[in-house]
Amino acid sequence: MKKLILIFTMIFVGVSAFAGAHYSFNLEYREEQKTNYTVSRCWAIITCNDENWELRLPHTESDIRFFGEPKFEQTAEGFCIKYNWGGGKWDTEDTFFFTFYPYENDPVLYKVQSNWKVYGSIGNDDIGVVSQGDDEFYIEPAIKISRLGAEKMERLSGGGYNSLPKVTCQDSDYDKPIKDKIMHLEVRKDGKLIQNLEYVYGENPHGLFGIGERFEPKSIGISKKHFELVDLNFDGYDDILIFAGCTENEHQYYDAYLWNKRDERYDFNPSCWEGICPADVKCNEIDRVLYTRGLTGNFSHYIYEYDEENEKYIKTGSLYYNSVLHLYSENEKYSDAFTDWDLKDPAVIPFEKLPERWKRALIFAGCTGEDKGE
Repeated sequence: MKKLILIFTMIFVGVSAFAGAHYSFNLEYREEQKTNYTVSRCWAIITCNDENWELRLPHTESDIRFFGEPKFEQTAEGFCIKYNWGGGKWDTEDTFFFTFYPYENDPVLYKVQSNWKVYGSIGNDDIGVVSQGDDEFYIEPAIKISRLGAEKMERLSGGGYNSLPKVTCQDSDYDKPIKDKIMHLEVRKDGKLIQNLEYVYGENPHGLFGIGERFEPKSIGISKKHFELVDLNFDGYDDILIFAGCTENEHQYYDAYLWNKRDERYDFNPSCWEGICPADVKCNEIDRVLYTRGLTGNFSHYIYEYDEENEKYIKTGSLYYNSVLHLYSENEKYSDAFTDWDLKDPAVIPFEKLPERWKRALIFAGCTGEDKGE
């Protein structure tokens, strides 16, 4: 649970290279629950032409690595966020540059600059700068602000971009009409090939419609090879999400490769992933939750959070939807299709009366048309 404990505002209004773009920046500190303690996390709220984006920053109120508050500046391409951090003899300033691409609705991070200094003895018992330098990295592909959490920003800080795993597919039919059942992925780190992955379509054990003999109805089959990069366990590293096929009820099932930071490799469908319902997966990397759906008689919506200490997902919410009545309930008895819904039960409610976290979940997952019978 996040609790707002302090608000202050930094507003910069100006016109960028994009005509009529007016930016304002607000910083808020919100309580964030850890396993055995809470921290006050710094959040940025960026507003442009009545659109708002929230960014969970690495900066916490009690973290002595950070020097001062994050700063915001207007740039010709959009805006930037910069902060100073370090420890011991190190002092680093990182600047994250954002712009708008014509085909994106959200700002994207396209460049990170890191300027660093190392302090030490310069004679006569004096301390000064003994070395300094700067790094500049263009992010490819650019990262939507809606995917940029505090952990990912930490991984990118201090010139860390090259040390992150990069995943590519060189198949001639990638993102085109599919020719064969194998998608070949290459994983590089620091410019070196460290892993080859072969994903075989049609081998998901859930009895899915997908490819070949089971490619029917065609409207729910797999038409092309494709993967998404998503931080599924919120550790700042990109994981790989692959559409594996559909059930007869047209739920989209997903396979996943999660980055194993201890062994520096991707693991296919690890035990934590097997423990969830991997259907219609939507990952909210800012709020650090997974939204999935299932069909247990009535439509079911699930919210999962990731337990970092035990390396597993924890289901923190279940919501059931009656597609005839267009009503919802968190009461598990309504998960059974043969259970009559009691319209006098206060646990049976329309979309408008759902708790805010469920409204956010359904809106994020694109399921708000349910209450209209869509």
